[in-house]
Amino acid sequence: MVQVEQPKINARPLAPWQRTLGRFFAKASVELTVGALVLVSVMLTLFEFTLQSSSANPDSVKLLARLELINDAITYIFVVELALRFAASPTKRRFFGEYWIDIVAVLPLFRVFRSVKLIRLFRLIRLLRMFGVASRLALHFPDIVRRGALEYVFVCGLLGLTILFGTGAMMVFEGSAAASSEQPFNLQNSFWFSVYSLFAGEPIPGPPQTVGGKIVAVFVMFMGLTIFAMFTGTVSAFMVERLRTESGIVNWDTLEDHVIICGWNRKAEIIVAEFRASAAGSGRPIAVITQFEGEPPTLRPEIRKAVQFLNDDFTRIAALEQVGVHRAKTCIIMADTSGGRSEQDADARTILAALTVEKLNPAVYTCAELLNRSYASHLKMGHVNDFVVSGEYGAYMLAQAAMNRGLMGVFSELLTYQRGNEFYRLTLPAAWFGKSFNDLFARIKQDHNAILVAVHAASGELIVNPADHTFSEGDEIVVIAEHDIML
Repeated sequence: MVQVEQPKINARPLAPWQRTLGRFFAKASVELTVGALVLVSVMLTLFEFTLQSSSANPDSVKLLARLELINDAITYIFVVELALRFAASPTKRRFFGEYWIDIVAVLPLFRVFRSVKLIRLFRLIRLLRMFGVASRLALHFPDIVRRGALEYVFVCGLLGLTILFGTGAMMVFEGSAAASSEQPFNLQNSFWFSVYSLFAGEPIPGPPQTVGGKIVAVFVMFMGLTIFAMFTGTVSAFMVERLRTESGIVNWDTLEDHVIICGWNRKAEIIVAEFRASAAGSGRPIAVITQFEGEPPTLRPEIRKAVQFLNDDFTRIAALEQVGVHRAKTCIIMADTSGGRSEQDADARTILAALTVEKLNPAVYTCAELLNRSYASHLKMGHVNDFVVSGEYGAYMLAQAAMNRGLMGVFSELLTYQRGNEFYRLTLPAAWFGKSFNDLFARIKQDHNAILVAVHAASGELIVNPADHTFSEGDEIVVIAEHDIML
């Protein structure tokens, strides 16, 4: 086996003052200030090139001297900044690899390099870091800003950088060669030459005379093609996203107080229909995480628009976070036996998903379906709110139907919100604290034509049809009624 020697990075532990400097330079306000100074320095350099062509004018000479003084002061600021960054950098190789262009851009400060002020324009490349700052700031903006505006800012930024660089470079290379021509490359003509060449794809009004000017013109035209392609791609992506949204593809970031269903089968479709029929759940969006091939499962038209499918494994944390588990109201986990899974594997996936959901959002109400009751202890230990052993309840109903004829009609009505009477769990108002179960039973029947059947005590105990119970703070009741009632 051939062993590849890893490169060694001479990194040393950072001192507290180095970490403080690193945090200071990482602030968005510092990066934005540096970017503003870069723009000011580049604009001053362009004005210097313009005034140099009229050096015979005494006023121009004085103004040029002042601009050079201001530009040198800004350059000194950059020197101090780079020195501090060098001191705070964990490795010097990393510093020189990241800031070598900035080091070159401060060289005109020294007398030896005074004649090559053009390299100050290299500072424009530093403005590309501003897009990273904009990306960090955009996390605090609304979703529409994060999804569309950043791309347009990037394209506009490249446009501005290309025009500024082209203007300065053409003034340097073509200024002396075309000084005697009818259209000399001063600041105004160089600016419009860059703009026209950028958008027209050819040098307008004509090709430059010097080799440097021709290279700059080719660069500006190439950037025009690149920026146009980026702009077209951005608009196309935005339109596709808009069409996907209008066709029913949900924006997961907008879901809140919604219902999540993990897994899909015939029972899941019944659950969706029940939520749509109930007063409490009719307006809640429903997100389903399930794995399928091709198109999502077919649903009835009246419930299809309320359900959004995510083709993923519901045991994955990334999938649960994508559908907004942190903002969900309810999470229902179905026993998933698809793909030839055994009942043991299905229950293991249910337990894993339920415990993960409770860990990600303890406030969500989690209800899981098990195929074997022996695994229920895992859900209780994980503080899962409720679980259903589906096979057992079917057997109980069959036994009751066999021993009590006609009882399935009662179950059929009580267990659905789509017709007749249903079960409702209500919070007991303070006016009933200290009063008895029988008193409330008579009042509810008289006022609401509802039947009081059970009490959820504040201690967590469920008491069905108690012989005698006095209500206290924290108690909730279960009633049978045709609709939700207010006590």
